Amino acid sequence: MNFRRRRLRGGILLVVFSLLAWEVWDLCRTGLAPTTLYTGSALLVLTLVLTLFNGRKKIPFLPLFRASTWLQWHIYMGFFSILLFLLHVDFRIPSGILESVLATVFVIVAVSGVVGLILSRALPRRMNQAGDPVVYESIPRLRKEVREGVRGLIARSEESCESSTLSEFYREHLREFLEASPSLLHSFGNEKKRGSHQLTNELEARRRYLSDEEIEVAAELEEWIEKKDNIDFQEASQRLLKGWLFVHIPMSFSLILLGVAHGVFALLYGGNA
Repeated sequence: MNFRRRRLRGGILLVVFSLLAWEVWDLCRTGLAPTTLYTGSALLVLTLVLTLFNGRKKIPFLPLFRASTWLQWHIYMGFFSILLFLLHVDFRIPSGILESVLATVFVIVAVSGVVGLILSRALPRRMNQAGDPVVYESIPRLRKEVREGVRGLIARSEESCESSTLSEFYREHLREFLEASPSLLHSFGNEKKRGSHQLTNELEARRRYLSDEEIEVAAELEEWIEKKDNIDFQEASQRLLKGWLFVHIPMSFSLILLGVAHGVFALLYGGNA
């Protein structure tokens, strides 16, 4: 089954189960049944099932379906859990302390999950289009190679061309760019426009003062700038792809603990937790 058919099937099942859950919730509420108990229990069980995806990634050798299959079900069940949460709180903002904390943690988990889904869909494609893939652990070495390559090029230019135009450009603009680490905004292209584009524009403005040999050196400098820019983009993108998990996973486990505590207090004190 190809990806589109699988996504269509998952979307249809999500809609069907969402409509079914809404109908059951409405019938229970009309019949004065303990809807908060039912929806809360279902939400806790679903949260436990969702956390199994992280466990599945830790044991890939077991025959528990492919990780891609688990991921698809994790996504659809995650969206379904949002509906269950809204039904559980009856579309109202919780008022109790524990309920408010629990709701806040759930929102953080849900939002981080949606953000992670968007990033995992968009960034890998952009990373492949931007340039050569870069292994995250090799980035410090690649940065050093770029810095040394540029310094060597500038030194040879000063010796052979007997001109300080490019060396001044290096000291005034390029050195800071080579030594700087990228911000997360670089993965969205903002820093790229302010960084490498400004450098290439500045270098182009000095081209009329360069000799033919220096023009060749300037062309090599542009290649180094482009390489550094790609390294920055790859690093910022990979930091984002890794970073959202440091919010989503710990908060998911916190959600389970708080959910259990909330359920215990609700059963002991009649839902006034």
